[in-house]
Amino acid sequence: MESVVTFLQDVVPQAYTGAPPTDEKEKIIWVQFEKADINDTSRNPEFMEMHSGTTDPPLCLMVGYTDGMQIWSVSLAGEAQELFSVRHGPVRAAHILPAPHISPLQTDSFSDKRPLLGVCKSTGSSGTSPPYCCVDLYSLRTGEMVKSIQFKTPIYDLHCNKHILVVSLQEKIAAFDSCTFTKKFFVTSCYPCPGPSLNPIALGSRWLAYAENKLIRCHQSRGGACGDNAQSYTATVINAAKTLKTGLTMVGKVVTQLAGTLPAGTPDEEGTPHSASRRSPHYPGVVTIIDTHSVGEGQVLVSEDSVGEGVVAHFPAHDKPISCMQFNPSGMLLVTADTQGHDFHVFQILTHPWASSQSAAISILFLLSTAHPHTAGRFVPDS
Repeated sequence: MESVVTFLQDVVPQAYTGAPPTDEKEKIIWVQFEKADINDTSRNPEFMEMHSGTTDPPLCLMVGYTDGMQIWSVSLAGEAQELFSVRHGPVRAAHILPAPHISPLQTDSFSDKRPLLGVCKSTGSSGTSPPYCCVDLYSLRTGEMVKSIQFKTPIYDLHCNKHILVVSLQEKIAAFDSCTFTKKFFVTSCYPCPGPSLNPIALGSRWLAYAENKLIRCHQSRGGACGDNAQSYTATVINAAKTLKTGLTMVGKVVTQLAGTLPAGTPDEEGTPHSASRRSPHYPGVVTIIDTHSVGEGQVLVSEDSVGEGVVAHFPAHDKPISCMQFNPSGMLLVTADTQGHDFHVFQILTHPWASSQSAAISILFLLSTAHPHTAGRFVPDS
């Protein structure tokens, strides 16, 4: 990258705006490296080791600006080539969709348009939809927009693999088939995060992990974060004493109401918000992992009344909301971080064919850091 820094600084701000060269620079909102078909060694044998030496795939660099985005292919020799550019307002999220896995019963109607780029812009194709409420799919081969997926609420991130395209909304997840872009399943029980990523998820080659808003005991896997929700014997005794006191207080109130000295509608000491939370408790730091191949269609529901179809694991990971998650390349390890950016866990997921309650999430690494809270942003899969 050092060999192309000067090139990017000199060319990117002015070459594609049509304006004469000036000292004014464009503001970069985000930047990311992308793994796509263009630099996939399994799809391009010329990037593999050869008899004459070694050759490495180019870097696919995506740069987001206040009025659009660009995709650059940067070779290790220092040559940069623009692959795509769009200037229709700020882009919140973008990903190059990999070539889909096509089953014998499917036909790819977008085969002549691929590779495709999924973009979440401030304005949709119609121009009348609310900001960041649609996903536009552009063809990197022709430059045209081939499809637009509309939503009623803002989109915060996009994830994709060879089977599905996942759209992350606030407290919701929608998954679409990567070949036909028809809806496959959706999740409405995500726990919101106050950090940079409002709805953190992790998508591997087959599994999808997200932050669940409840811990369902009948689906809870073995292991998880030790000590987050565990109580000592002393704490249990103290809680029992509090429960006993609450029970005696309720009995006293009932007797007082029967005697006519206290109105029946008087709220209790706990207050209505706490009473409502007891009826529908939400727990931060809970992770649910589902198998996207066997989860079925429709809503994914993890509750006491559901059988947990497609649920691989369900366990507590932190005692605070989760800020980000990431699978390793094999998909068997999951790293998580809390909102403070202090606690990091690496879990090894051991599945069971019967139920998620028989699976195990073994914490193989725990890191306690005193880093700045904003360091909990994104994970690099190979780190």
